[in-house]
Amino acid sequence: MNSLVIIIFIGLSAFMLFLFFYMLKREKFIEQKFAAIELSVEELNKELFLLKKEIKKINSVEDIKKIEEIIEEIVDDIKYLEEKNRDFYKKIEEEIVKIENNLKKSPVNALSNINKHEESKVLNLYKNGYTIEEISRELRIPAGEIELILKFSNLH
Repeated sequence: MNSLVIIIFIGLSAFMLFLFFYMLKREKFIEQKFAAIELSVEELNKELFLLKKEIKKINSVEDIKKIEEIIEEIVDDIKYLEEKNRDFYKKIEEEIVKIENNLKKSPVNALSNINKHEESKVLNLYKNGYTIEEISRELRIPAGEIELILKFSNLH
């Protein structure tokens, strides 16, 4: 019986040693797999970072394209307004030319009913101390026209 117990003990000890070495080997295998998984995860993180960076660049490019489209619209609007302003300025220039031609055709005194003789009377009376109202009553000329004559003569 002693020898049977020893054989069983040796068999169990061998089985335990086998099981122990098997577990060590299996643990190393699992550690290698985890290390490989860690490397893969690390590489995936790097790729993810690069992809995010590329997406930001793409978004930036899209933003730039949107900004360019907006700028083109603004430029088109400015060109349209510029064209409208050119037409407006041409009309104004034509009106100015018409007015200048009319002024050249009619003398400045034609705008007023006052002739040179009355104008000289207004100037003499003003130089002699008469007020604008007094000159207006005396010569029966509106006070505004008298003021205008005096301003043109640099007296008022």
